[in-house]
Amino acid sequence: MRHWQLLSYSKNLIILFSTLHFSLAYSQDEASNDLEYPFWGNYHKTPISEIKNPVWYAQDTIVNGWDWSLPGTLKPAQKSNLCIARNHGLYKDKIEQLPKINFSANAVISHWVKWRDLEPNEGEINFDPLIENIKGAYEKGYGSIVRIHFSAIDFAPDWIKKYNIPIRKEHKENPIKTNYEVSHPEFHKRYLKFINALGESGIPQMKEVKGLFLGYASPSNGDEGIGPFPENKSNANDTIQHVRERIDTWAKACQGVESKVFMGGLSKYGFSKGFGIRRGFVEMYLYHIPDEHIGQQLDTNGYLIVDESNEIIEKNLFHGEENEEYEEKWATAERDFRFGENTISYPYRYFTANLRLLQMRCNYLLNNEFSLLPDMFTWVSLNLGRTAEDAPDAWCFLRESYIKGNGGRPVKNFERWVYQRDRPGYETTPVVKINQAIKMWMVEPGKYYDYVARKGHKIGFDLDDTFLRNNKNFAVKISYLDEGAGTWHLSFNGTNGVEKRNVTNTNTGQIKTATFFINPDFEAKTLLFDLEIHGEDTYEPTISFLRIIKT
Repeated sequence: MRHWQLLSYSKNLIILFSTLHFSLAYSQDEASNDLEYPFWGNYHKTPISEIKNPVWYAQDTIVNGWDWSLPGTLKPAQKSNLCIARNHGLYKDKIEQLPKINFSANAVISHWVKWRDLEPNEGEINFDPLIENIKGAYEKGYGSIVRIHFSAIDFAPDWIKKYNIPIRKEHKENPIKTNYEVSHPEFHKRYLKFINALGESGIPQMKEVKGLFLGYASPSNGDEGIGPFPENKSNANDTIQHVRERIDTWAKACQGVESKVFMGGLSKYGFSKGFGIRRGFVEMYLYHIPDEHIGQQLDTNGYLIVDESNEIIEKNLFHGEENEEYEEKWATAERDFRFGENTISYPYRYFTANLRLLQMRCNYLLNNEFSLLPDMFTWVSLNLGRTAEDAPDAWCFLRESYIKGNGGRPVKNFERWVYQRDRPGYETTPVVKINQAIKMWMVEPGKYYDYVARKGHKIGFDLDDTFLRNNKNFAVKISYLDEGAGTWHLSFNGTNGVEKRNVTNTNTGQIKTATFFINPDFEAKTLLFDLEIHGEDTYEPTISFLRIIKT
């Protein structure tokens, strides 16, 4: 067994074609008609109420498309929270209309409440309507995220105007929100008083409450950030007295449940209190590469790796992302065509962003009230909050992209405890070029595309020792491009030596997924890698995604 030191390392298959009715995120019948994004289906919003876990079949198979199934007995991680609804205000009809959840998830609703709605008159704070909604959501099977907005002039109560608090100067043209200067003593004093009252209400300690958002101020729609300095100067915020006082007051209000608090920006001081963090733009799936603050690093060969000793990851602090800008409105002039002039690319972006947030080891996700890839969505739900010790599966997405400041080298792979590496005799080439729908700010100019597979005569994968510990039975799912008529096989060390599982391509030009149930001996050293894919004769298979599941 080889365990990658991530911080220092520069019987034939009986093919069962769809006589079984597989529930897949993408099938031959549902293949996209678009030639630019052919493997992710057409744009279709599946309501949350219609989503179910795909059926798990305990046999070797080949199916059309991607396969996101997991054993049916699996439950979501205790640390996971999947936000699939938002209540903008204190409305009860939203709570009453929450749909039944028919797939495995720790579902939560986020209560977006304005300060002015809870304290319309100074000193008269009423949390009862919020508490009633929290309890009502719980009766429907939902936990709650509490997100109270303070900074904007339409968030704060009207009575605060009498204190003549100046308006914060924003460093963004045409800001969505106009904010008070929250550092002003008159604002700050009343903010701290409110947070103390929040603690006295008992809301943070309620079993129904799964998270509470601690933000600052932002020109966007919400109290983003954690202090006056931008994220790339995050340590500076920890030196600001009023920022530390805000954090201290939240820690006091949430005493005993500090781990529920998640910040809108980085703060080591906040981490020292047990707080977590939430970013919010994983739709731009190449952002935060690299970012040492959240454990995202690039090795000398360009592989994107995770520092598992990073405080957020090692302690499994609240760690959130938002993958939710998929309505048609984002492809309109009103939203500046943020992700392109149509929705054709949306399923691909949704697919890639989901993989990235799991690669970053997130345990909280804010999603839409629908999914573009429902089967994949159920898989994400079951993987949020997992560590190498308790993860049901591990995987590697074989891909490449180019980002600025990386010396012209590509960024390789999204990996979660499965590591593909080129070595002599195991060289690969990036293939299957997918154009990005927009020019993302972090991408190297002129290279606005991704590769979503790798081709090679031999492709090697090593597995994380911690993931493998105390497990002997596995299923391996390999998503490949069915091109040409060549044969390839999966090789691994079995109990009686090297074993093989064969696949013969049929040249459909589609993505297919082969599943093999194996009983490997990963302690054996016969092969260079734990799992290897070999082309027969001169054939070079094209592999996009490899996943190994504990069975």
